Amino acid sequence: MRRLAGQVQDELALAGLPSATGAHPLVARGVRVEIDALDDEDPGVVVSWRPHPSLAAAADRAVAARDVAAGTMRRFGEIERAMGPALAAVLGSAGFTLDPDADLPPHLLRVTAAPPDGGTAGLLTGPEGGAR
Repeated sequence: MRRLAGQVQDELALAGLPSATGAHPLVARGVRVEIDALDDEDPGVVVSWRPHPSLAAAADRAVAARDVAAGTMRRFGEIERAMGPALAAVLGSAGFTLDPDADLPPHLLRVTAAPPDGGTAGLLTGPEGGAR
């Protein structure tokens, strides 16, 4: 699964998307790729989008204040709803297999297989990409 996670990360980097994988939650923004450790029978990788930490913190404050009508809550939700299909489109166009029946919130994607030819992420060179 580490190889698949690396391929997903590389493919999204190739599309120009910043990585939040491994970053501290207070500074993380961009794509987060994690191995789905909870599903032993059908392993995969979970992909999500993390908005800028300032927006995430403002949304957290709105939740704590029970202000679900706050503009930051609406904006945070709209960004998550927009980025799920966008990430799916990028990965799908590269030939990755996505699990449409995954029991996950709509802003999370589950990737179960890389393209048979390895995809285009091999185009990355230097410290930002390459073989993992």
